[in-house]
Amino acid sequence: MQRRDVLTLTGAAVLFGGGRVLAQSGSAPGGTEAKVVRIYATPDGGSRVEELTISPDAKPIDITRMTASVYGGSGARAPDWHTAPRKQFAINMTGELEGGLTDGTRRKIGSDLVYLEDLTGKGHVTRALTPITNVFLHVPDDFDVVAWAAGR
Repeated sequence: MQRRDVLTLTGAAVLFGGGRVLAQSGSAPGGTEAKVVRIYATPDGGSRVEELTISPDAKPIDITRMTASVYGGSGARAPDWHTAPRKQFAINMTGELEGGLTDGTRRKIGSDLVYLEDLTGKGHVTRALTPITNVFLHVPDDFDVVAWAAGR
């Protein structure tokens, strides 16, 4: 079964199975730890990125909604700065993109699990490196990804 098939089935399970997603315990494929890339706003209006290790004790997450989008951009034009519209996880089903942050960091995103919470400030830039298909999992406004990843 291909990755996109697994993600499609996962999305269907979330929508029709009560709106909860479970974190897997243990290691990710290849023996590495499961990670989430967090993009967040700083108090001065900037944006930063950090990578969090997901604890085997991470609890199920209530998902309030799921959306999907397709973007076939080439990255030829300069993309605009924007904030995330809500707290949400983003999963690339296909393709690769690059996120740019206000501190000059550029992060390539492929099959990473990304958590977007830069709701204020300048936000981030998203540049499609290839055509991409994204699934967005919306979470409650009070969701704390740092506490969740730590298993609290």
